[in-house]
Amino acid sequence: MAKIPTIEDHFTVIEQVIETLEGGELGLEDALARYEAGLKAVRLAKAQLDKYAARLEDLRTIGDTDKP
Repeated sequence: MAKIPTIEDHFTVIEQVIETLEGGELGLEDALARYEAGLKAVRLAKAQLDKYAARLEDLRTIGDTDKP
């Protein structure tokens, strides 16, 4: 079974892309491909963060309804 990437996995990809692009050794096509990979990782990380934020908000509102 394939491992579902964690947010930390996405951050690692983003860091690797930044390091590679800052190195300046890639040709234009390779640089664009890496940039695209980085954008995809950013979008996936943001989606996970949004899910976590919604989950935290749900937990917070559940706690609010328990108050008299």
